[in-house]
Amino acid sequence: MYVMENRETNVDNKTKRQRLAKKFKDIEENVYSLRPSICRYMKCRKRTARHLDDKPFDQLPVISTKRGSFAPLPLEVILRILSHASLHSLGILTLSSKEMRNLVLMYVYSKEGYKRVVPSITTAADAEEFNSQEFKEESKQCQKHYSQLGIMLKRSTCLFSTRERLSQVGKILDQLRDSHVKICTELGSDLAYSCYGIFLHAFIAGWEDDEKVKAFQAIKGASLLEERIGHVMKSKPASLSGYERYVRVFCKEIFLNKSTLADKSFWLAQILKPYPIYFQARLMFILFGPTEPDGENILWAQMAMTSTSISQDLMELSNAFQIFQSDVRGLWSSDDIISLFDEITVISTEWDIENVAIFLKLCGDSMCCEVLGNKAINGRLSELSYIMYYMWQYCSRSNLTAVQLKKEQEWYVALMQHLGKLLPRCKDHRDFVQQIFTIWEDYMMETLEDHGDNDSQVSLQDDERIRFKESLQSLTSLTTTLLTREMRFK
Repeated sequence: MYVMENRETNVDNKTKRQRLAKKFKDIEENVYSLRPSICRYMKCRKRTARHLDDKPFDQLPVISTKRGSFAPLPLEVILRILSHASLHSLGILTLSSKEMRNLVLMYVYSKEGYKRVVPSITTAADAEEFNSQEFKEESKQCQKHYSQLGIMLKRSTCLFSTRERLSQVGKILDQLRDSHVKICTELGSDLAYSCYGIFLHAFIAGWEDDEKVKAFQAIKGASLLEERIGHVMKSKPASLSGYERYVRVFCKEIFLNKSTLADKSFWLAQILKPYPIYFQARLMFILFGPTEPDGENILWAQMAMTSTSISQDLMELSNAFQIFQSDVRGLWSSDDIISLFDEITVISTEWDIENVAIFLKLCGDSMCCEVLGNKAINGRLSELSYIMYYMWQYCSRSNLTAVQLKKEQEWYVALMQHLGKLLPRCKDHRDFVQQIFTIWEDYMMETLEDHGDNDSQVSLQDDERIRFKESLQSLTSLTTTLLTREMRFK
């Protein structure tokens, strides 16, 4: 009985195992039958070579290599393709991988790439006429080419060190040496250096100050700028007009004209700070002083005489001093600005006092307060009185509207009050005001005496009568304003 029961139990277990095996076999067959539908939705699947037959090149899958779609192509074909790409496209390619960057740089430095680096310049019949439309179009295309070249080189060297990036710039500049001479001949030296400035600022955009210092030192050494500045400083003003013009054009077009207001103070510090204050003043006048209409020679003696166009002549120089005042890097202190102002007003020949007053007014409120306040503290009342007299004449000039005239008068009175607070003694307050009115009196009496001595002229000429009348009106206006405001120096 016991044996028969065991046999029945074994048969039942065997039957159960067979049923389970059959069940799992049916499930496995169902899973394998679903595999094609699952593979259809898998993104990564192997493909045999026959799948690539009869497919155009633009529909081939991207091969996972550093060259991307260029991997199946030989090097000669890749370089041929790069010869048809724009400078902008070449810069984008350099950002894709290290291997593509090396390929692009190899192409740029090759003989074929030389044609892409050098701008194409077509000589026109009216190229000498700088106001012609053809010249403007040629200049615009040339500047655009240098801008794209700078951006391309910036992208291709973005992972290099500063020294390596500057060495790459040196290689490009060596390729551009012949084209620079051609641009100077066909389009002028100003445009040639302007193109270099556009290339430089496109390349160093976003650099830190210490990196810009290295770039400045490299450019100064390669261009022999320091040597030529040394020749200019050792000679008398206007004796080396060619070198003076080179320094002016080079520094302005390469470093200053294409930079922002904040960066201009930085570049001026790099140019001026290595030299003593006297040489800094000479360089400032070379860079921003008045020139002849053709821009060839600097008018060193222009500031020693009065002129009706003096405000236009001093506009660029005054804008440079406003750059110093807006410095946020701490490169220019108040003492530096005042010392530079004092030196520049006696450079070559001592400036006419009226030109000094106009120059101060053009430099802005902050400059006036600092320079005139320094003279008030040091007790230079005579010089201060003459400056304030001519400054009032400039503030009350006839080409101002009534609103502008009132604003200028209010500004002048506020400046007088500020200077009065800086004078050390009460006696100085009285003497300061008295000297200003004494200068007015002397000017008017001198005008009358000059014409009274001439018997052939009974009355003043029309233009001189107008000047005399304007002086009286400005004196009356100042007196009225002072009495109305009840100006008191404490």
